[in-house]
Amino acid sequence: MPSKVFCALTEHTGEGFYGDKTAAAVSALIQQWIATTPAARCPWREEQDENDESNDSTASQASAAPPQTVPAPTAAPGPASGAAGSGPETSRGYQWKQLFLPNGTELRTIYGGRSIYAKVEDEQIISVNGPTTPSRLANTQGCGTRNAWRAIWLRLPGSARWQRAADCRRQD
Repeated sequence: MPSKVFCALTEHTGEGFYGDKTAAAVSALIQQWIATTPAARCPWREEQDENDESNDSTASQASAAPPQTVPAPTAAPGPASGAAGSGPETSRGYQWKQLFLPNGTELRTIYGGRSIYAKVEDEQIISVNGPTTPSRLANTQGCGTRNAWRAIWLRLPGSARWQRAADCRRQD
């Protein structure tokens, strides 16, 4: 979700952060969209259905039909491939010293019971106030001497779990 949309949503719910009201609004919108929009075509499921039907046919029909080949998936280009836009979004992101944060990574810091969120978009960290750095994000509130590795929590794309940045740094 683009940061401007996220900020507008949290302001509209009156929370200023991703809380229960914002989660309920997002869930309701997604449920409405699913209920009113036809599902996307899934070619891999259609191929599976065709294969199941062909397995039920007689052996003579199977031997007369030409073999079907499914092209092998190609490997996604890495960050060094230079093919801009052709790889997955996770091949691009923000390099925070020795830790790589792919696009879509969410960042959160908490001070005085209030959360501040940011997200990696287009190879930069975007917060409510625009582009920022991990240190600036960690010290948005407070005394200005917080260690970003200990103050920032990360949720990587596809993960439901928040992890402390220092722990992610140790894993790499």
